[in-house]
This record gives sequence, C-alpha cells and structure tokens, in this order.
Amino acid sequence: MKSIRCTRCRAEFSEAEAVGRGGCPACGDTGVPMSIAQDVTLRINWHELRILTIWADNYAREHCQPDGQAALAAIIRALEAQRPDGSFAPLTLLGEIQEVVDAGVASSATITDRTGTVTIKPKVGKA
Repeated sequence: MKSIRCTRCRAEFSEAEAVGRGGCPACGDTGVPMSIAQDVTLRINWHELRILTIWADNYAREHCQPDGQAALAAIIRALEAQRPDGSFAPLTLLGEIQEVVDAGVASSATITDRTGTVTIKPKVGKA
C-alpha cells in the first residue's frame, strides 16, 4: 500500500519501496517525504493562500538551496492544480506576470531582485 509521497516530485510509494534507497525511488530527492495518511482538506480563502505562497516563494528564492526551492515549487504546483477557475490569480507573483505575458499584454518581462534577473517569455503555444 502506498503510504509515502515525495515532497519534490509527488511520487507515491510504500515504505518497502523506500527501504535502502537513501531518497525518493522516483527522483532521488533526499528531503523528508510526507505521510499520505496526513493528507487533509483545509478551508482557506485563495487570497490568504496567495499571501502565504508569495512570501514563501520570495523567501525561498533568497534564502534556500536549490533543493528547498524545488520542494516549495512542487508544493505550489500542487496547490495551483486546485485553482478553482481563471478568475483566481496565480499563487506567485512570477505566475501572475507569466499570465500577463501569455495573454500578449507584453511580449516578455524582466524582473530583477537581490537573487538576480529572470526573463519571462510566453509559454510555447501562447501569445
């Protein structure tokens, strides 16, 4: 029975499949996996969730190693997958800017902060 989920790639596996692996059997991530038994349903306003993810994303970009950033990005993707409809804003500022670029409002966007510069271009098949 699947009882563990990788925080980074979200693969599910049994404890027996994880024994002796030293990390996730699917992606090799050595972070602490989550217990599927601890899945819960929460009631939260999308705006509140957005505030939390924007702060977490900004903090992670400035203070976390790539593995921690990747784990947070995976969590945010899992939350975004539950986005009710297009009227709800993305959970990160970069996601919001990506949507503006994808809509053709701008051909690209460049953002510079303490961690460096990111250029956002339309996703393939968009704008």
